[in-house]
Amino acid sequence: MKLHHFRDLLAVVETGSLRAAARHLGLAQPVITRSIQQLEHELGVALFERHAKGVVLTEKGALFTQRVEAIQAELQRAQDEIAQSKQELTGEIAVVFSPVICMTLMPRILSAFNRRYPNVVLRISEGLFQTAEPHLENGVVDFWVGPLELSIAHPRFSVERLFDASRRVVGRTGHPLAGATSLADLARCGWVRPATAKSTTETDFTPLFAEAGLPPPKVLIHSGSPLITILSVASSDFLTMLPEHVFGFSSLSKLVTKFEGVGPFHSPPICSARRHGLRLTPAAEHLCDLIRKAAHNFLLEEALV
Repeated sequence: MKLHHFRDLLAVVETGSLRAAARHLGLAQPVITRSIQQLEHELGVALFERHAKGVVLTEKGALFTQRVEAIQAELQRAQDEIAQSKQELTGEIAVVFSPVICMTLMPRILSAFNRRYPNVVLRISEGLFQTAEPHLENGVVDFWVGPLELSIAHPRFSVERLFDASRRVVGRTGHPLAGATSLADLARCGWVRPATAKSTTETDFTPLFAEAGLPPPKVLIHSGSPLITILSVASSDFLTMLPEHVFGFSSLSKLVTKFEGVGPFHSPPICSARRHGLRLTPAAEHLCDLIRKAAHNFLLEEALV
């Protein structure tokens, strides 16, 4: 089993067919076919199911691919670490940021990072911890930043608390109930559930209404993305709840407004998380440090408002 077998496997997974993988790698298709066959022979299992339109991983193929992705990620880190130790400022970093981080901290760090590491490629994905967790665990993602409920144990990860957070009721700019002073004033409104709960049956707001002695909120839209949430609220009289810190993103205030008289409500603190024992490259450590500084400065600026 050689490294080129891993390369070929991941190319087939990424492109969905042997022909496309060969084209992607600049190789003849028989070379890729033979490479996959050698892997399957050595492992004694079929890695792919062949179909007319391409290939799909088998159950055992998916398990093996997870390990291969982890191996490739560690090899990439090793190469990047050596290069960066020689002042060759190249490499790749894979991170996942929650939506609130994409709107608040991310814009503050990109230029500074690029000045220090102009040739390091950032692979940034958007997602909550549940989405990032398996990729953090196998090392494909270097670290994640976002809201994390610390009352739940995360023994496999090193977690660093960056700052506390809260949520506010949000409606469109000019909403007729923007002057509300309690959830009771909003009980008859329709609500948009943002992408924070684990399933579409979780409304996220229900405990807050129950604590106020109110019936469950009328959730009319289950949103799968922050953009859908914001645009749904901005174009209707529906309400939602968003982290208060997103209003540091100035463009947002043109579309929606927070209801100052209601709340604030609890939200998990903003944290960074990485797999226990994972040694980051110098470039990735620098990115982490920039995020810490950006979080600190962000809080100072909010305190002055």
